Amino acid sequence: MQTFIEASGIAKSFPGVRALREVSLDIRAGEILALVGENGAGKSTLMKILSGAQSPDSGEIRIDGEVVVFTGPRDAQAWGISTIYQELMIVPELTVLENVFLGDLKRGRFGLVDWSAMRREAQSILASLGFEASVDTIARTLSIAEMQLIEIAKSLTRRSRLIIMDEPTASLAREEVDNLFRIVRTLREDGISIIFITHHLHEIFEICDRAVVLRDGSYVGEAKIAELTEDELVAMMLGQAVTENHDRSASALKRGDVVLSVRGLRRAPDLQGIDLSLRRGEVLGIAGLMGAGRTELVRAIFGADRFDAGEISVKGKVGYFASPRAALDAGLGLAPEDRKGEGLILSMPIGQNITLPSLGKHAGVAGIRLGEEAAAALELSRKLKVKCASIDEAVGNLSGGNQQKVVLAKLVGAGVEIYLLDEPTRGIDIGAKEAIYNLIWDLTEQGASVIVISSAIKELLRLCDTIACLHLGKVTRTYDRADFDLNAIMLNVMGKTAEPSPAAIAHSHAGGRA
Repeated sequence: MQTFIEASGIAKSFPGVRALREVSLDIRAGEILALVGENGAGKSTLMKILSGAQSPDSGEIRIDGEVVVFTGPRDAQAWGISTIYQELMIVPELTVLENVFLGDLKRGRFGLVDWSAMRREAQSILASLGFEASVDTIARTLSIAEMQLIEIAKSLTRRSRLIIMDEPTASLAREEVDNLFRIVRTLREDGISIIFITHHLHEIFEICDRAVVLRDGSYVGEAKIAELTEDELVAMMLGQAVTENHDRSASALKRGDVVLSVRGLRRAPDLQGIDLSLRRGEVLGIAGLMGAGRTELVRAIFGADRFDAGEISVKGKVGYFASPRAALDAGLGLAPEDRKGEGLILSMPIGQNITLPSLGKHAGVAGIRLGEEAAAALELSRKLKVKCASIDEAVGNLSGGNQQKVVLAKLVGAGVEIYLLDEPTRGIDIGAKEAIYNLIWDLTEQGASVIVISSAIKELLRLCDTIACLHLGKVTRTYDRADFDLNAIMLNVMGKTAEPSPAAIAHSHAGGRA
């Protein structure tokens, strides 16, 4: 393949952090390139430099052999580089047509906007992408997958030669992922290059041609996907292989008394009579498809949403929580699915985020004892291994994995005994996932109990002692570790009751605690 873009010696530093260290890579015409690395490896910074959103401290970028200097994203777009961010840049109140040409309106005679030409072009491009709605549809009524197609169409109207896709499958169902991959392959056939960033290793091996690996801001190496295994790629990312210690799975048998009981919990239309129990020291997984009621369940338990009927018992006491504060005071803590919108205040410092739910512990006659609060936050950040230059840094500057550690640090600092974790590893890399798994297991070894919601059933098989299958607001079956069976669990979350196989193939899938 012919080289399209060459980046050489790219370096970038921020106060207290060296994000990129002399990174070099090439992007070839008509290839799908995976950019791989842990959170904090430098992927986002490199992509921002390639897209003109940031300038490097040193190094150069060549396109078709010519040195280019971007003063902003418009310069990069003029050279054929577009970026589709995980948080899609869609204006909800505008139409599909207006979003496709946002910032790049076509003009005809006398400088007037040529709506007819834009409509024809948008309809043609969107039809080729499988977009079925009218171009006059208001964007806020569309699904995430449809909004993503608008972003791709926007790139194509700009005659992009390189499209950077940052976590494009994070919010998509499997059939939507399949459609996206079909489109990406078509773009490759048309000679368009794709940089594909994902934390799902199987997607890299399914869709990409080549992988470039970054670690701690440095270029580690590259390889053709056809010549690489998942284990080899993980070893490049982490600098070591991830090993699993199956012996610790025995601790799953040492569970105590029931600390949380839910009976007949209903909240129309999402919860249709939920029954489940959580024991001391247990990791209980909730498996289910989108719309099964997983998030609604933990929000109802935590007092964030009222429920219509049913009973919640915590450590033998029956009742319900009128507010999340009341739940926290009773020893329950929720790490919400939307950590940026509901779990953190991004503009506030890391330390103040950590102590937010436990400020009462540091209150004195004259107000908050600031030195004591800062010391507690620093201790928690170190305990959970939050990578940061200082706890005075805005939490919004952290990588996804470190943001998730801050959310968990808040709960640890609040003295939580029952953890409700909604998609705790979504959007974070394999190294950060391992750290969070170990934290969960450490908490249960100390007597805490954990409910984990995850869309990745294989993650639940590895992490949990028990898995409850949820379908349309009801628990279809609960599996103990000895009975884990990937196929049976998949059938149950789809509403089709299945018994575990006699061969107990779960042992080959579950992996055990690491």
